[in-house]
Amino acid sequence: MLKEGLENSGHYSAHCVHTGGDALQAVVEENFDLIIVDVALTDMSPGTLIKAVHEAKNELKIMVIPLIGQAVPQTIEALGINGVLTKPFFVGDLPDLIDTALGRRTSPVFSPPPSPPPMTADARSAKSTGAASQGETAAVAVAEFVTEAPPAAVVVTVSSDTVRYLRANEAEILRLLDDLNREVRAEAILLIAGAELIAQAGMLAREQCQQLAKLVAQSAQAAAQAAHFLGEPAGRFTQSLHEGDAYRLYSLSLGEGIVLSLALSSNVPLGMIRHQCRQIATQLSRYI
Repeated sequence: MLKEGLENSGHYSAHCVHTGGDALQAVVEENFDLIIVDVALTDMSPGTLIKAVHEAKNELKIMVIPLIGQAVPQTIEALGINGVLTKPFFVGDLPDLIDTALGRRTSPVFSPPPSPPPMTADARSAKSTGAASQGETAAVAVAEFVTEAPPAAVVVTVSSDTVRYLRANEAEILRLLDDLNREVRAEAILLIAGAELIAQAGMLAREQCQQLAKLVAQSAQAAAQAAHFLGEPAGRFTQSLHEGDAYRLYSLSLGEGIVLSLALSSNVPLGMIRHQCRQIATQLSRYI
């Protein structure tokens, strides 16, 4: 509802996610002017998210939605926030409230943005999430239309020796990927080192797989940055999942910069995907 209200005002482009972890990853991957955090988040404390956002993008403005009938907790106020959005709020008041948080006196004048670049797999997945329905908790990142695309994530470089060893064993690696594909019937199964596609299985053409590999590598690096900000012991998330209406993209980290990624239909049970990938990962570990 908040996302729709912001976009219908004609002043803003809004992106809505439903967990603090997804909010932080979006902040790392994209350029926003403002993030609106609901203190009723359940996957992490709002204070943890706000601290991580400050560390990731110190210039990013932050608004907070407190619980109904309550003030913003002092522990959160002490972190430095730029505005409060009290429930219930009225759509017509949103531009003025956001202008105040952004340090502006009047609402920005809307003009349509130039044609955007092709949407990445991550962006398609994020857009499919949609706005939160009434009663759901959500972290909402709000951005004005921008004329320049955000800089691409820097991809972890894998040592040339590791890449050479993987390529020397490509035939055996491909056999393992084919074994996995017989179990899950994926559109594509990729083994990626850095941004390089080492081996592939599935139905997508080589050129499509190479492009997907670059997108997965960028997403994996952004997720690793988010993991670092959240204090993950290994400094990275072992698994990631992006879901759309028809397809899901599941990735499993096998080592620094090395990822096993599957693009497959959304009706394949996630538990089976994880189980089969872990079995293949154990066998692939001898080449890493």
